[in-house]
Amino acid sequence: MPAPERSVISRSQEIRLVAGRELRAQLFKRSAVIATLIMLVLAVGGILVVAHLTGGEDEPFRLGVSASDSAAGLESSLEQVTDANGLAIEVVDVSGTEAEAALGIGADSDDDAAVDMVLDLTGSSPALKVAQEGDANRAVVAAVTDVLQQAALSEQISALGGDPAQVAVSLAEAVPQVEVLDPPEQDSANFGARYTVLLIVDILLFVIVMGGGQAIAMGVVEEKSSRIVEILLACVRPTSLLAGKVLGTGTAVLVSYGLVGVIAGVTAKLSGVLPAGAVDIDTALVAMVVWMIVGYTIYAVAYAAAGSLVSRQEDVANVVMPLTMTLMVPYVLSFVMALGDSSSLLYRVLAYLPPFAPFLMPARLVLGVSSWGEQLVALAITLVFIPVVVWFAATVYTRAVTRTGARVPLKEVLARRSA
Repeated sequence: MPAPERSVISRSQEIRLVAGRELRAQLFKRSAVIATLIMLVLAVGGILVVAHLTGGEDEPFRLGVSASDSAAGLESSLEQVTDANGLAIEVVDVSGTEAEAALGIGADSDDDAAVDMVLDLTGSSPALKVAQEGDANRAVVAAVTDVLQQAALSEQISALGGDPAQVAVSLAEAVPQVEVLDPPEQDSANFGARYTVLLIVDILLFVIVMGGGQAIAMGVVEEKSSRIVEILLACVRPTSLLAGKVLGTGTAVLVSYGLVGVIAGVTAKLSGVLPAGAVDIDTALVAMVVWMIVGYTIYAVAYAAAGSLVSRQEDVANVVMPLTMTLMVPYVLSFVMALGDSSSLLYRVLAYLPPFAPFLMPARLVLGVSSWGEQLVALAITLVFIPVVVWFAATVYTRAVTRTGARVPLKEVLARRSA
């Protein structure tokens, strides 16, 4: 009888098999699960600590007003007052209630219903009453004072036979307008919120790209040292093994860190510490995801190629050090750019270079100095660069992954032809 023919699977099937194997190994590995749980606890715990330390900033300042019928019309003007955090205050009618009780002073008072400050308009002159000396919000005091002065001025104008509305218009027209003759190219408004978003985006990019790359490098070395790679290469092509490892490990890293990111984002939003208004969070998220995938692809194949040069876990750190340093440069440079002149020619040029683009381009978008056109051009340049990196990494990986023993010099690998 003739020998049965060996079944041959396609390259895409090989990649899916290897990717599934890597995904299961990385996702359900005990150390990976523990690391994910630790990051989740740290992220959520850190957000809750920040929310606790800044507690009350997102709660509206409660101003109790005790007024006679003649002064009741001031409440509509007082509702336009904002506190030191820019939040509209909550005006509460406490007429007929003692100021002490309204402020929550006394054993029988209701702390939940207490106000932060009482504006007493029932006397001959207005008075602001607080429970403790430090409870007077300066922004609220200044704004309330302005409202009362405007009301007194309008009353005097009416008494003299004038039109308070016309006087208000004239005063508004007399305010000089500030004209900036040399405006900066960078949108510097709300820099603190922008820098916070930049910090979060860059840290996530760095952790995912470097964490995924190092996981691939250590996996390659582990397979070499245990000789499992020889069994795998008897079943699949070297390039399929490389592609499957990159896809599987990348998916596992994205799922793990994505879970942490989603839960942390929901926690930040519910606790009120997520920056809002200054930066379009959805736009920043889209840019981060796109550049994260691109950056991971570039560095992951490079880490796999570097890992194929050694056969011991102890040598992994040394062989991937140049890649880690290459990754650190754009990471640190993004913060330097944010604190300096991010619209300078140097940063604009560096942002188009593929090794720098995954960090500098989303950073420039968050800082408000980059358009979507610039993002797309840089992305196109990087996508052209990726096949070159993949080809180089695949060549190194294919020629070095089966060689065990001492570290294989890169020059020797490049000079050697594939068997």
